[in-house]
Parts: sequence; C-alpha cells; structure tokens
Amino acid sequence: MKVKLDYGKKGLVIDLKGRKPVKLFAMKNSKPLSGPKKKIKKTLLNPLGKKPLSSLVKKTDRICIVISDNTRPVPNKIILPEILKVLRAAGVPEKNIFILIGNGTHSALNDKAIKELVGTGIAGKYRVFNHNCFNKKSQKYLGRAGRAELWINKKYYEADFKIVTGFIEPHFMAGFSGGRKGVCPGIAGYETIKTFHSAKYLASRYAVSGNIKNNPCDKLAEAVSKKAGVDFLVNVTLNSEKKITGVFAGDWKKAHKKGMNFCLRHVRDTVKKPLDVIITSAGGYPLDRNFYQTVKGIVGASEVVKKGGEIIIVSGCSDGVGGKDFRELLEGLTSPLAFLKKIFGKNYFRAEQWQVQELVKGLLKAKVKLFTEGLCLEDKHLCKVNIVDDINREIALIPKGKTIGVIPNGPYILTKLR
Repeated sequence: MKVKLDYGKKGLVIDLKGRKPVKLFAMKNSKPLSGPKKKIKKTLLNPLGKKPLSSLVKKTDRICIVISDNTRPVPNKIILPEILKVLRAAGVPEKNIFILIGNGTHSALNDKAIKELVGTGIAGKYRVFNHNCFNKKSQKYLGRAGRAELWINKKYYEADFKIVTGFIEPHFMAGFSGGRKGVCPGIAGYETIKTFHSAKYLASRYAVSGNIKNNPCDKLAEAVSKKAGVDFLVNVTLNSEKKITGVFAGDWKKAHKKGMNFCLRHVRDTVKKPLDVIITSAGGYPLDRNFYQTVKGIVGASEVVKKGGEIIIVSGCSDGVGGKDFRELLEGLTSPLAFLKKIFGKNYFRAEQWQVQELVKGLLKAKVKLFTEGLCLEDKHLCKVNIVDDINREIALIPKGKTIGVIPNGPYILTKLR
C-alpha cells in the first residue's frame, strides 16, 4: 500500500510494504469552490453581521489589511485583489491603503518574499509593512487583561478601518487559527505574546487543537482583538490540496465562529484506541519550511499515539531549523523535564520557548523520528529527535503486530481519540 504524504512542494510517496494501517486519517471530501473569486466577491457584498464592505468604508479612510506571513498557505493572491477591488470601487485611493504582515515573533520578510506572498502587482502598488513585535516604539499600549499587558501594532491601531484576513485550521494551542489570531499574536507586541505563549497557558488542558472552550490562548487573543478593534474579517478554509472550500467574512466573531464550525466538520477524524506507530507529515510547503513549524505535526500525532509509541514525521525544512532564539533553546535542551523546570521558573521567558515546550510534549509521549532532506547533519542532530535517512526502510523495520496510523496532511487534520 502506497500513501502520498504532504512534504515540501511536491509531496512524498511512502510504501507500507503490504501492511494495511489501522487508520488512514483524512479530511472529509471537501470540494474546492468552483469560482473562489466570485464567492469572495459575493461574501464581501453579503457579509455575516455587517453591511457590505463597500458601504462601510469612506473615501478618506486610512485602511489597514492584515495578512499572515509566509509560513501559512493563505491564498493572498486570490483574496487580496477582491478586497482591493471593493475598496477602490468605493473611492478609496491606493495611497490610503496599506498591508500589514502579521509576523508574530517570526522574522521580517524581504522584498522578494513579500512579492511571493502578495504578488508583484500588489507589492508594486501598495505599501506593505512587516510587523515587529520587539519594537515598542511601533506599538500602542491598550491596558491589561488579567496579568497580560496588551500591546498592538501602532499603524494598525491608528488606521480608520481595519481588515483582518487569514485561514481557519486546527491550531495546536489556540484551538483554531484565523479570526482573532490574526491580531494576537499576529500583530501583537512581545509583552502580550509572552503571555499568549507562556508556559502556564500552554500547560492548560484546554489549550489544545480543536478546542476554544476555556482556552486561555483564545481568550487573550479575543481580548486583544476587542481592544484593538477589527472592523471586518475575511477568512477562508482550505482542503488537503490548499484549495479554497469556504469563505467567511463580516463581523470578526460571527464569521470566525461559522468558519470554525465548517472547518471542524471537514477536518476532524478519530480512532477508537491509541496506536503504536503514527506516520505523519508537517503539512507540506509552506508550513514545513523549517523544523520550528514541524513541531505542529508532532503534537498532532501525539494525540493518537500510545504512550511510549513512535511518531515518524516527514518535513521538507527547506529554510532550516528556525530562528536564532529557537536554535539556542534547542542547543540548551538537555532533557525534556529539565527544560520544563526552567521555563516554569520565576521571570524566565524566551521568545520561542513555547514551540520547544510543545516539542517536549511530543518527546515525553513517544519516540519521535524525522525524515528530511532540508537540514544539514549538524542541524538534524540539533532537533533532538531521531533522524531517519530512508523513510521506506524505516517503515519496513516496524515490527509485525504493531498498529499503524497514517496522517498524510499532518496538522491540517484534527486527529482525536473517539
């Protein structure tokens, strides 16, 4: 039996050597929209809980459009032109419209990456800015929500009309992506992200994929979005081929809720008992562009693997391990328990410790094996997982009698125990 896993830009076919997996996790048959541009246009005219976008903006408005960075497969080249057509038809001049990249704690994009993200036409006509969560001078303080300081991008806050875009998928700590997450952590300040990604929040049993009830990450993101303001939301859902399956626009809470419910019906798949071995992916390009993002696939697989079992994950890692802070944390990772003790210590926080904390969850649950062609030997060892040089040979070595599950689309499938 051969199965194609999402891997890099082309995918990777694995051979199960005649063994039938107990479970092949899959999305429901989500047909792509036959005319996605027409659907976006129609939804902008008939949004949920709002008047048509064209009637909400004024000609003199300074308009900010927030987009995700290049680690997310958001089809910006389809979504943005339709939004911009409406704004221009409403009389808003190009100079009054700017696009803000929600980098969160990720690195800024250079000109080449920006053109790849939004298209050369849009990049040439409209101002596109990177959000920098570490630069307080570029942020506005909005007060507090519990123990969290609320900081937001100043350009966004000072805009007359704010549009947030993105796509909805299961998210391993916030429940679902999209909606309020475009604001926090997307364009939030570092002081806010420190709480959103704090050890305490991530340790919550509610901060898991597919759940927003009592989820502290979701609650904080909502609080920031409410304070900062979101005038209009445009979110989409995607199928396993990254094609648009649904468009949800209008009121940021109502549209996101409808999108989450739609997403849940299509991406959730279950198994009755935990399995011995899970073979999975990091979601393919652009999500699997580094090991930092690969952690999401490991966490997703850990939901359905037996304690002490194996997770075999494939990831392109074309951009390497990840950022400087993530690398340094991996270098200092002597043991999972020692790391947890450190991050729960008083006044300790590193920018990307949360991703290592999630990695540690996977390492404590199962033996993790990684197949990648994008990392050098030194970086492979830095990842603290077992390296697989030949994926099919590794699969052939799985002892007979072991139960096997396969998750071709990695973290894009919401895997749960029934």
